[in-house]
Amino acid sequence: MKKVLSFMMILVLLFTAVGCSKKEAKYENKKEAVKIAGLKGPTSIGMIKMFEEKPSLGKNIDTSYEVVASPDLLVSKLLSKEVDFAALPTNVAAKLYNKGAGYKLVAVNTLGVLYMMSQEEVINDWDDLKGKKINVIAKGSNPDVVFKYLLQKNGLDPEKDVVLDYTLSHAELAQAVAAGKVDIAVLPEPFVTMVSMKNKNAKITMNIQEEWQAVLGESAALVQGCLVVREEFAKENPEIVNNFLEEYKKSVNWVNKNNEEAGKLVEKHGIGMKAKMAELAIPRCNIVFQDAQKSQKTVEGYLKVLYDFSPKAVGGKLPDENFYYKK
Repeated sequence: MKKVLSFMMILVLLFTAVGCSKKEAKYENKKEAVKIAGLKGPTSIGMIKMFEEKPSLGKNIDTSYEVVASPDLLVSKLLSKEVDFAALPTNVAAKLYNKGAGYKLVAVNTLGVLYMMSQEEVINDWDDLKGKKINVIAKGSNPDVVFKYLLQKNGLDPEKDVVLDYTLSHAELAQAVAAGKVDIAVLPEPFVTMVSMKNKNAKITMNIQEEWQAVLGESAALVQGCLVVREEFAKENPEIVNNFLEEYKKSVNWVNKNNEEAGKLVEKHGIGMKAKMAELAIPRCNIVFQDAQKSQKTVEGYLKVLYDFSPKAVGGKLPDENFYYKK
């Protein structure tokens, strides 16, 4: 019996050794270049420590990190498969998947960055908005769809009971609120923090993430940001994907525990905000790491609400289960 067990142990060790040598040999003869991109803004903050340290993802694995100025530019890079990993809005990831771009959601990284701010008007609940003008960014965008959905669920018709003004861009609207020229606005971080730093009369009167849960239940989440991986790359390099996700998780934990240091890195790497502003904004950015399998139901729930309200918001249909990366 002992001889049989010994023989089996030798076989196990032999096969393990062969498996390891194959993995190692894969990268012995060539270098693998991994390209990582993130947008300017909150969805990239979680991996800022990786931008700084460029942690090893394995032997002969080179990495490059890039901050992309706009969603359109990042989408263009993804459609041409220039990037292996990217941090971007979740509904944009769904649109890309539905277009057959070849990317899968590999983790959730941001659970809501939207807030309502006001100055003169007293806003205690949704009824206080009736008859008011509210500035919202980009008609048809994710923030617009989310806010209209919440208006309806709280008994207000977005077309009749309020006046939604889309004339200003993100930056223009934030400047207008900071200057006291706009009274009620729905803004994302870090613009909320920028306004708060410049105009002490401007207050946060509604946390849109909390309003989302008030309507849909505590298990719901405003899954605004995610990380995607190029499907072909992931098939060929599952160990690199695993190593990247481990480092990403470490970076997110570090950011949430070290806001001041993270803020300095955000400014250093051009994520689109000064260090102090980033430091103050990080706690309201709801930066997380949730892998695709654990977050699938939450993401599906979020995308279903967007789809039911505006199918275009997710690319005309809900992504199937292959949208979610499996190890």
